[in-house]
Amino acid sequence: MAYFNKNRYLGLIASLVLLVGCGDSDPRQSATISGQVLLDGTPLSSGNIQLTSPKTGESAAVNLDNEGRYSVTFPKADIGADYEVTIGPPQEDELDATALVENPPEKVVNLIPKKYSARTTSGLKTTLATAGENEFNVELTSEP
Repeated sequence: MAYFNKNRYLGLIASLVLLVGCGDSDPRQSATISGQVLLDGTPLSSGNIQLTSPKTGESAAVNLDNEGRYSVTFPKADIGADYEVTIGPPQEDELDATALVENPPEKVVNLIPKKYSARTTSGLKTTLATAGENEFNVELTSEP
């Protein structure tokens, strides 16, 4: 006659429930937004682009290369949602005080109009259409 131990079966069922419940319940997928930033039709050779999800507040930023190109990856993106965009001066790596005294940074003239540096005034946004690769090119104007 088979031996039935209900505590053993209850333990097995509880273990299975825990294993299923421990999976990643966040359905968001990874997405990358890449493109180029132009100022009055010319690639912006110095600057920083920041993309922010108003839905979650998650943000990612990267400096532009010397041809105005960028690529930002969100490990867990809000697919189908709008992302607010700001463009500002390049972000410098943090240096300690001694390094700054020994090698002061060059003064950089910021050509980017101030309105593009705040989410409330930039007027820039993009919809993250799909998981994976997305393209968003930005055309800034120096005229108010």
